[in-house]
Formats: sequence, structure tokens, C-alpha cells
Amino acid sequence: MSILAEQIAEAIRTHQPLPAFPEGLSLTNGYEIQLEVANLVAPGGFAGIKAGITSKQLQAIFGIDHALLGRLYRHGHLKSGAILPFIEKQLIECEIGITVDTDGQPVSAGVALEFAFAAFSSPSDATAPNLTAGNVAADKFLTGEQHPWRKSYDDIIIRFYRNDALINEAPITESLGGPANAVQWIVQEAKRFNFEIPDSTLLMTGACGQVVAALPGTYRADYGDLGEVNFTIPE
Repeated sequence: MSILAEQIAEAIRTHQPLPAFPEGLSLTNGYEIQLEVANLVAPGGFAGIKAGITSKQLQAIFGIDHALLGRLYRHGHLKSGAILPFIEKQLIECEIGITVDTDGQPVSAGVALEFAFAAFSSPSDATAPNLTAGNVAADKFLTGEQHPWRKSYDDIIIRFYRNDALINEAPITESLGGPANAVQWIVQEAKRFNFEIPDSTLLMTGACGQVVAALPGTYRADYGDLGEVNFTIPE
């Protein structure tokens, strides 16, 4: 599989469509290739684990009844105030970022945005195992300050603005049944597919509300008590 892994890694690095996939990859094959791909893309290691395809609608399109996991590249970590290049077809997801200890228990949570990119060469390649092999569209991610873990996040509404216009509004509990359930599911699934969970691993639990195109503009994400972050994509 290593030639395929090298081709996928190159496509991810250069934001090009993924290569043609062999037919009939299983989800287990997809996770095996993903590890190889992610090591090629991020020799400096990983910052955490992301959940993708968390909405029932997307799962139906991919013919699955559960989310998928990907690896967050350490070099892709951004902080508030970042200036990002415009990349055609890149998407932005408003998520929650949760740090866990080595036992997979939640320690803290905060604002997290994901910048996702994946394009298939052929529509027939858009399957769950192939998306998994391509590291579930992982590219960059931006986090705000982490706050001590709390029992409930029911009161947190995400509001996301481009050039001061509201473009996404959603409860933080929308993805994977809310933060506590999300942690439990991600940790369980990560163990199943041999992901490492070192201390202070960041878990990103999937999109809350609309996934939006990463168009040029000035952005601000307001997460109420959890604070806010901002970034810019110049023209």
C-alpha cells in the first residue's frame, strides 16, 4: 500500500484531488493506510484525533452508521489571530476541542475550528474507507483557551461570523450527542483502531451546525463562556 500512501500524502500536502483508489478497501485497510499517510504528511507527529462525518446525512451518503476518525497534524495547529491562505474548496467546521488524559478521561475543553480539505478524483472513490485512508480531510485546526472540564455544555451556543455577518449558529452539543458522549465514543473507537492517546491529546468532536466555505474575509467564532477566536483569510 505504500505507493498509494505516498500519492495520498502528496495530494494532501499540495491540496490536490486524492489519487484513484483500488476497489474494495475495508475500513480496517483505510485506517492502516491512514497511519502511513499521516506519518508521511506530519513527520513531527500528531496533536490529537478528529471525528469526521458526524452528521446522519453525511453518514447516509457514505453508506455508514457511525463517524470516522482522523489524526490532527501537529504542524497544522493554529492560534487566534492567524492569517491563512485562501485554498479553493477548503471548508471550516465549528467544533469543540477536548483534551483528555492517558486514560481517555476529559480534562478541559475550548473553542476549536477545523479547516478541512478533501477532493476525490472520481465520485465513485467517495467511500468511507477511502476517506479514512485520506485522513478524513484533516488539514489545519485552530484552538482557543482551554477551560476546566464541566458536567454540562447545554448552555453554549456557537456563533460564527464572516465580516461581522452571522454564518453559523448551533448548540455545542450538536455533534455526537454532546461533548461527554463524544469523548466516550472517540476514545473507544480510537482504541479499536490502534490510535495512541498520550496525555493531553486533543479530541475534536465534529461539526456543529453548518460547514462553511473558507472564503476570504475576517472571521470570529464566539463560544460564550468558552471565549472567542478570530482569524483572517486575505483576498
